[in-house]
Amino acid sequence: MKRTEVTYGQLHEVLRSLGFAWRAARHEPPGRVYEHEVGAVVMLPVVSETERVFEHHLAAVRAELDNFGLAEPSVFAAKLQKVG
Repeated sequence: MKRTEVTYGQLHEVLRSLGFAWRAARHEPPGRVYEHEVGAVVMLPVVSETERVFEHHLAAVRAELDNFGLAEPSVFAAKLQKVG
């Protein structure tokens, strides 16, 4: 599986800056559930913050942001660059 240049720590910071709250997943496998008040939900695995994000996880985040109108792709990319 391909990885991106973005770390899970960077992605966490960006999601929090966009208004997502997070909690530990209640069921197996272990993970983090990010929830936004508009109904957007992103689920990610529990990994080291320095580990690079899998492409399919970043694609899922982008799709959820787009589906709920939370961040234009260019804004999301800029935020990732800023925390990088």
